[in-house]
Amino acid sequence: MKTIKEKKECQRLRKSAKTRRVTQRKPSSGPVCLLCLREPGDPDKLGEFLQKDNLSVHYFCLILSSKLPQRGQSNRGFHGFLPEDIKKEAARASRKICFVCKKKGAAIKCQKDQCIKNFHLPCGQERGCLSQFFGEYKSFCEKHRPTQDIQQGNVGEESCVLCCEELSQASVENIQSPCCSQTVYHRTCIQKYAHTSAKHFFKCPHCNNREEFPQEMLRMGIHIPDRRWSLILCATCGSHGTHRDCSFLRSNNKKWECEECAPSAEATGLGEGAV
Repeated sequence: MKTIKEKKECQRLRKSAKTRRVTQRKPSSGPVCLLCLREPGDPDKLGEFLQKDNLSVHYFCLILSSKLPQRGQSNRGFHGFLPEDIKKEAARASRKICFVCKKKGAAIKCQKDQCIKNFHLPCGQERGCLSQFFGEYKSFCEKHRPTQDIQQGNVGEESCVLCCEELSQASVENIQSPCCSQTVYHRTCIQKYAHTSAKHFFKCPHCNNREEFPQEMLRMGIHIPDRRWSLILCATCGSHGTHRDCSFLRSNNKKWECEECAPSAEATGLGEGAV
């Protein structure tokens, strides 16, 4: 049996090893986010990587930064966040040290009263911090984040309904439904589901609950985008369609050809895609 002193030493070593994994990264060779100093990364975790006028930033870093105002219209700057304000926020963050990687540039602060922890968004996610994408867009460190009472028995016996893989033993990697006998899912699976279904179609995968389920997912840090899908029908046959985002069509593209009609379009010089 380990003594209390030995147990504390093991915990200290595990924590320091985790911090080393976060800090020991290769220098970036491409553009990085001004507010977290990281490369584009996973859009499900960091949001869209926005670039304009030699300025690069993750969308989630924009909306979660503690002191960044949104003073412009949605069509100005980066979704209403003005370049000059982003640079001022980066300057402020340059004086804040991330409690995870111990480096400067931490633009996000835990919103729990009396907590002084600051962190980069990616570092916080790796340590178990949580950010909410509604209301005041608050963020919390791993000690003050909202929690759920997930029973270990459910985790050990069940698999995620969305991917059919075993659930993680780490509670922060799972999320529990408030309905359907409190079914447990992987956080990553629910987040991908939320991004594909969006606000108007997001519901419980089990019972189609559209009230308690979305509210609890928002409380637990799931980003549910508010968008309506724009569907375009094939200009030749009219029987097939695509979403603009799925086929990477620009807003000024008026025509699209499906795979079946694309060969005939090539003969006329149109080709597959937009005209």
